[in-house]
Amino acid sequence: MVKIQIDLNENEDRIVEVYKVVNTLKTKEESIKQMIRYFKVKIVPEKVDKDEEYYKRAIKFSEEVK
Repeated sequence: MVKIQIDLNENEDRIVEVYKVVNTLKTKEESIKQMIRYFKVKIVPEKVDKDEEYYKRAIKFSEEVK
């Protein structure tokens, strides 16, 4: 489990609150968890030697999952 603290501005906070109410959720945390499921994320390490065997295996695994 990962805990993340997010500083939302007033407008962002309203968006999360509206999402919470519309979807009958209990907390803003639940709202944000559901909201982030709508986005695709590609994680690419910056400081990894791309010739390393573990990196090649990770890329291969990632392509198999698609």
